[in-house]
Amino acid sequence: MRRRDLLRASAAAVGGGGATLGLVSLAGESSAQAALTLDVTGDSATLGADEAVTALSLSVDVEWAYDVPDSAAPSTVVVELAAATDENTPTVVASAESAELFTEAEGTESLSAGLLGEVVEASALAPGSGERETVVSVEARLSVENSAGEVLAEASATDSAPVTVERTAEASEYGSVGGSGELTIETGSA
Repeated sequence: MRRRDLLRASAAAVGGGGATLGLVSLAGESSAQAALTLDVTGDSATLGADEAVTALSLSVDVEWAYDVPDSAAPSTVVVELAAATDENTPTVVASAESAELFTEAEGTESLSAGLLGEVVEASALAPGSGERETVVSVEARLSVENSAGEVLAEASATDSAPVTVERTAEASEYGSVGGSGELTIETGSA
């Protein structure tokens, strides 16, 4: 099976799942394709009365592949990771660039970034009481460029995952009781 056929078959197989696969063709070059997959899981935490969210970290292994026409001359592969909450525009939080001279290649980039302050504030994640769920949208982007900076192939994939923070307030955290006392024995005739 040729690489291009394999990319098309992969797109059909993944289409029904939570992850997405992007196949992009160059204008005028119907055989140029790029593929990128993404699957992100969420997390949850429980806070005590005086605790706060101190970090929200995103760590993604981005798998990518491309297959451009033999006449193309790729020189660079750029992988970007962007994130957003609540329908906001995604902010690029990490990227990697590598040299690629072949018309067909695949690889994996491990990217990580802290999202507090860049994408979401800690106060927006943690409720005063009860539970709050925040959906974080993550986007991975692939761009294959030639030495002049022209884009030969590109793709993007998105997934979203919930981050749930619950604040528990035990009554014992707010109340206190104590004091002092003594036991006294009295004696007498029976």
